[in-house]
Amino acid sequence: MKIISRKTFAAMIAGTFIMAAAASPFIVQASEIEESPAGQHQKGPRDLKNHQVNPEKAAQRLSDVFAIDKATILKYNADGMSFRDIGKAAFLANASGKSLADVISHKTPDNKWKDVAITLGITKEQMRTGRQNMAANNLNKKIGLDKQTTIDLLHEGYHVRDIGMASELAKNTSRPIIEVLSLKKINNKWSDVATTLGVDNETFKKDAQELGYGFKHRGHREYKGNS
Repeated sequence: MKIISRKTFAAMIAGTFIMAAAASPFIVQASEIEESPAGQHQKGPRDLKNHQVNPEKAAQRLSDVFAIDKATILKYNADGMSFRDIGKAAFLANASGKSLADVISHKTPDNKWKDVAITLGITKEQMRTGRQNMAANNLNKKIGLDKQTTIDLLHEGYHVRDIGMASELAKNTSRPIIEVLSLKKINNKWSDVATTLGVDNETFKKDAQELGYGFKHRGHREYKGNS
């Protein structure tokens, strides 16, 4: 098994939050993993000032994504740890099967989160598996999609947002999810797929909102799940 590289670690951390539908500026940015001062936790108060973070909402979001007690998250933030750093630690805890406290105990003023991952022996495979499990749990919780179905489709290369939209359209039209996914091309949008399937715009918007997809941003270049 391969120990992750610095670039891979940054990419997988960022991807985790996207896949879990929890990507928020105040939680994590890939560049911060390497560019922030070595090992220094970003302070909670500054975090709140710069990004107008509601601590209760931020803690609840992390709690929902990582199944960590909200009070524990708020305590770490009150002690001066930013929600970004708590999120990074929570991801490593999820990937390694260790407790949040154990992961945080390895963070010092002289190391980075990548160093913590190496110390804990977390491999690229563990991070990928953890990320996929989180995505599957998230879709199961939101729309009831079978976890193994999500994991199988992720293994085939489908984006988690495309899986979510295809699942909702499949339910609305009683079609197999793989058939719906085949209708999404590089030159069309999910709203076009909905129209092709005879799903009205209001139903489509409601399904997108249920998944938490606003479709307000184009996102990454490789993402083909725009509305």
